[in-house]
Amino acid sequence: MTDAKKQYLVIECARCNRFLLAVSTNETRTCPYCGKRLRIGHVRILASSETAEEARLVLQDLKAREG
Repeated sequence: MTDAKKQYLVIECARCNRFLLAVSTNETRTCPYCGKRLRIGHVRILASSETAEEARLVLQDLKAREG
């Protein structure tokens, strides 16, 4: 996969339901909150962007809404 197709994802952990960032070129991501290894293709993707900064802002907004 080329860098042009690289997406920064905001995903939801299947175990603890917390929000976290992932990169679309990776197959897995470990949740920093509960330690579960998540398969990127099998998780709920809440948002995607071409820049890490935009994905971080979306994540920050979701966490603020969560409480």
